[in-house]
Amino acid sequence: MNKIKKKITEVKIGKLFIIIGITLIISSVIVIMHNSYLELNAGIKSKDAIKIIKNNINKEDYIQINNKEYKEMSTTNINGYEYIGIIHIPTLNIELPVLSDYDKVKLNIAPCRYYGSIYTNDLIICAHSYKTHFKYLNKLVQGDIVIFTDVYGNNHIYEVLEIEILSPDEVQEMIDSEFDLTLYTCTSDGLNRVTIRCNKTTGSI
Repeated sequence: MNKIKKKITEVKIGKLFIIIGITLIISSVIVIMHNSYLELNAGIKSKDAIKIIKNNINKEDYIQINNKEYKEMSTTNINGYEYIGIIHIPTLNIELPVLSDYDKVKLNIAPCRYYGSIYTNDLIICAHSYKTHFKYLNKLVQGDIVIFTDVYGNNHIYEVLEIEILSPDEVQEMIDSEFDLTLYTCTSDGLNRVTIRCNKTTGSI
């Protein structure tokens, strides 16, 4: 009798492990599908925003801004969100709109300004490590060119000078730098930040 009870218990435990295993697999598939949807949707929204930003560029504004000292970055509104311009990295073949400020919801739409301004030479832009966003930042090398186009159509050209890895709690180290432009995203394991440091260059595009 005890052998039968033991056998029944073993069968029940076996079924329980199978159910747990199946549940974990289903959960993993759901997470993967959700992340894939967010990545695809982010890519679509970015392309749409770029078209609108380019169409909104006013050549008269372009002339005016070159005669003034601007500290605050101007924005253009698209579907209720404010954008400060477009980031273009030729080496990675990416061109993305940049939102004027950062939060977790906005990061699912486009790269975001985390800190600073192009006019005070301390701009920091962050983005998810989506394939359509900053996933391949770690492929950049010293000398690569990064172009930021503001909403007036002004091109600000930067050269990659340094690549470093920072931990999430190194906020001051991220902000307190002597570089004109910083780009960052999560490492592949999500534990650290791939950080690209750039300075303005006189090169042409």
